[in-house]
Amino acid sequence: MTTNTHTLAEGEAALARLLDAMAKQGLDLNEADTRHRFIDCLIHDCLGWDRVSSTRLERHMNGDYSDYELGSPPQVVIEAKRAGITFELPSEGTDSILRSLRSLTSNSPEFKEAFTQACKYSAQRSIQIGAVANSTQIVVFLGVRADGIPPADGRCLVFNGPDRLQKHFNRLWQAISPDATNRKLLLAELSSSDPTGVPLRLSSYIANYPSFRYPSDGQQSLRMLSDLLIEDAPNTPTVRKRFLEECYCESGALAQEALLGKNILAARYAAMFEPSQQGPALQQLKASSSEQYGLSAEVVAEALGRRPIVIIGDVGVGKTSFIRHLIYVTAVEEMANAIFLYLDLGSKASLGQAIHTFFLNEIEQQIFSEHDVDLYEDHFVRGVYHGDLRKFERGIYGRLKDAAPDKFLERQIEHLADLTQDKAQHLKRCISHLSKGRRKQVLICIDNADQRDSKTQQDAFLAAQEFAANWDALVLVSIRPRTYFTSKKSGSLSAYPQRILTISPPRIDLVLQKRLQFSLELAEGRAPLERLEGITVRLDSIATFLKALIYSLRNNRDLTELLSNITGGNIREALDLLKGFIGSANVDSEKIIELMQEDGKYVIPLHEFSKQALLGEYSHYDPKSSSALNLFDIRYPDPREHFLCPLLLAYLLSESSQKTPEGFFPTRTILAEMQRVGFVQDQIERALRRLTNKKLIETTERITFDEGLQDLIGDMPLAFRVTTVGSYHVQRWSPTFAYLDAMLFDTPIMDDKVRTGLVPGISSFDIRARYKRTVAFSDYLHESWAKIAANIVYFDWPTIRRNGENSFQSVKRAVDRLHT
Repeated sequence: MTTNTHTLAEGEAALARLLDAMAKQGLDLNEADTRHRFIDCLIHDCLGWDRVSSTRLERHMNGDYSDYELGSPPQVVIEAKRAGITFELPSEGTDSILRSLRSLTSNSPEFKEAFTQACKYSAQRSIQIGAVANSTQIVVFLGVRADGIPPADGRCLVFNGPDRLQKHFNRLWQAISPDATNRKLLLAELSSSDPTGVPLRLSSYIANYPSFRYPSDGQQSLRMLSDLLIEDAPNTPTVRKRFLEECYCESGALAQEALLGKNILAARYAAMFEPSQQGPALQQLKASSSEQYGLSAEVVAEALGRRPIVIIGDVGVGKTSFIRHLIYVTAVEEMANAIFLYLDLGSKASLGQAIHTFFLNEIEQQIFSEHDVDLYEDHFVRGVYHGDLRKFERGIYGRLKDAAPDKFLERQIEHLADLTQDKAQHLKRCISHLSKGRRKQVLICIDNADQRDSKTQQDAFLAAQEFAANWDALVLVSIRPRTYFTSKKSGSLSAYPQRILTISPPRIDLVLQKRLQFSLELAEGRAPLERLEGITVRLDSIATFLKALIYSLRNNRDLTELLSNITGGNIREALDLLKGFIGSANVDSEKIIELMQEDGKYVIPLHEFSKQALLGEYSHYDPKSSSALNLFDIRYPDPREHFLCPLLLAYLLSESSQKTPEGFFPTRTILAEMQRVGFVQDQIERALRRLTNKKLIETTERITFDEGLQDLIGDMPLAFRVTTVGSYHVQRWSPTFAYLDAMLFDTPIMDDKVRTGLVPGISSFDIRARYKRTVAFSDYLHESWAKIAANIVYFDWPTIRRNGENSFQSVKRAVDRLHT
């Protein structure tokens, strides 16, 4: 986006020179002279707009020509009038330059005509900020508003003459200079913080919305057993090794159902580094049993050269699974002959505890519990500091050994106390002593740092550097891509590893099938687990339900497509969704168990899983708790905005010369395209923030946006690209009955007739009422789509809508059966 190379001070100096020259010339200028002698100089010399890249003159559209359009994409439109046309602007007896536009248009026909022209150009080009100038009389306003207030009823900034222009130039600078951050101040000042004309959501007519849906006793039992079998059992020592042998999936093998190409996901880690930067070597993680520690020889050699092995992967892709598989399966023989220290920042570290304190305490505890060594036991300490004690004897207190043995021993103990006082140095000496004495390699693994904030992750990385450089240990540390990217740019990491191992998501369908099969074996007693004794009756039900899930995942590609895409490769989220489905109050689990017991073959319908993913534990869709995003939500009274999010996703999925090999579109390109369609910058940026925070798109900087008082806030990043989550939302989910049935409660409906027709019976869960209102909502969206006039080749709602017809027909058949 456009940036300003001028400073405010330079702009003020240029304005002083311009006004002085105009005063000396005293010419009666026509429109062309006004533009050439004054407005051009004001725009370029004073405000800092680039003449070539950021200024367009006489732009033609629909038979009209705008005088100036500033920015790329255009962000300000200026209508120029000759200096001889004076706007009769009323004095309001105040120093404020903030005025009502009505007071100006009612008193000055000349200004009203220019204002109307500027608003017309703004509306045609979706440019929010407009201005009218006749040299030193300048009025800045919102030519397009998304807050429901007509432009003519809004407020403006009035710079009435050279004195006011010079005195308040800083306000003009904030309003229309190239600095986008400053322009947001103008939008905030002139816009309404609470858009008018947006009706209440249908959810406001439901008592106690959103209400928690409580499971039955049977559903609650299934939920508890699913937690035990799927989540708790794999961490139980008695079955851990078998679980890792049977359930581990290699990373990087994308499911066939993934809606994004392999080249996009393969490039996600390389994209952490700017083209001008020289990044470290990136290597896909392998775990061959023929290699030491399951890692290639060159990686191990480099690690032994006092550099940590950094394992980079997004949350939930399997970093911990790789490490555990390495420990208990791949390199089990090597682990038996190693001093292995596993520092888990996920389940063990206290949130209020300093990370270095946790590491030292945990190392001390593990050495004691795993190797039966008390690091402060007298005999052991004397062994560690044997050389120091020999040196002590040769020192000034050595003569006391024979002359005063008790005093010598006291001094010696004080000396040892001093040596052990620095806990970090003491542990380092102890580890070295153990390694040499037992002839064992030291392996330190720092895991689950990605479950902590960015600072903790950086501290963990620095600790790994220290362990690798000074403790003679082979060190593994797992962190998120974003953390490494941020640290490298900020320079907070003093030494960078030459090799980074990346973990890509494994095939989620295979992971889930293996996990479910293992849980089924536990439920059926083929893999005994002590905690399951005495609950065989309930185990029959969970075993039948697990069989139905396994059969469905193997025979219903739609289910695997849903799970593979809406979780974005996050194994944790996929498992949570699966566990949430088992025993959910929104799922008829008794029917599933009954049908599976009768036939042994039952495919769970897609809409059952969709309902769980959309609603979670609630009766209706709640945007705060659901992992799904309401694509059709609007903030401003513009029915076209229902399709802004779908359009953004479809555009990011399209092929274009603007698209990078990693799948990113520059932000300025996105803004320009959506402006062409008819949306203003405010609307577009809000939609981009919402899509980012729900993981439907991601940024080059891997950021999310903070929540302000009114909405999401934060500067726009350089570029965006779509994720599998976003691709599934727009290509698969958006036209289906389950999705629209959920979203209609959260979508403001601009058509009064449609909205009032939906309110009666809005609380009903009867399938007939649900079908009727969802059809009405779908028809309303179709009518709203017709209001978008632009030619769009990458998205066509009627075609997308037809893809969801089967889901509506399925519900229609169920409704018809109730009438027969």
